[in-house]
Order: sequence, then structure tokens, then C-alpha cells
Amino acid sequence: MGAKEEAGRIRQLAEDVRKLLDQPIEIAADRHVKADERWQGPTAEKVRGELRVRKGRLGSMADDLEKSAVRRDKEDGGKGN
Repeated sequence: MGAKEEAGRIRQLAEDVRKLLDQPIEIAADRHVKADERWQGPTAEKVRGELRVRKGRLGSMADDLEKSAVRRDKEDGGKGN
């Protein structure tokens, strides 16, 4: 596998990592539920907060992966592997 192909796979992984918590965050937000049926209370707020923190950490990991992909592209040096 050439460096360009590896870089592409790393970029796809970064995109997947960024999206990893999208569904749980949407569920925890209760946007599609009537107000009187919403998940409420200190546990709900704690979980929502923790999801936000984890989403931020995953974003940082995805940024690092994207930087790694750029390095792989540069390693290729235009060889077209």
C-alpha cells in the first residue's frame, strides 16, 4: 500500500472518529420528544456533559489523524505509489 492510499485511509478514519458520538448525542438531546417526556435531572445533565467532553476528545484525536495523513502524503514525495 502506498503512502497516498494510507493517507486516504487515515483521513477516512479521522472522519469516522469525528462522527462516532453523533448518534448518542442526538439521542441524549431528546430533540424529538415531547417536553413532558424528556430525560431530565442531574444524571441526564451529567451524561450530556460527558458526551460533550468525549466528543471534544475524539475531535482532537481526529485532528491528530489528519495531521498524520498529511505527513504520509509528504512522505510519498509525489512518487504516486
